[in-house]
Amino acid sequence: MRALVILLTISVLQISQCVVRVSDSGYSFSLEAVKTLKRLMEFDTSTNPSQTYGNAESLCADPDLPRDFRELCGKHNINQVFQNLVRIISPIDPCEICANVACTGC
Repeated sequence: MRALVILLTISVLQISQCVVRVSDSGYSFSLEAVKTLKRLMEFDTSTNPSQTYGNAESLCADPDLPRDFRELCGKHNINQVFQNLVRIISPIDPCEICANVACTGC
């Protein structure tokens, strides 16, 4: 019985340590880092509504930008990579995640 409890505990620990990765243009980042990037980009565009996405220069200067993205700062395709990463984790339809009270079938 004790061996079964130990085996289940080890299994749960291994499952809980799984990290979802989001990849684009040969770069791979944790889902949590991309969520933080999305939040920072949304904040950046709220200060300048004419922008579609946050400016890479201001994002790289932000101390809240996850370390994972620091290697991209200064690269020529950084804006495109940031935009692609945010698009990958953004649902096309908000009802897809039941964010809207009017959603049906959730």
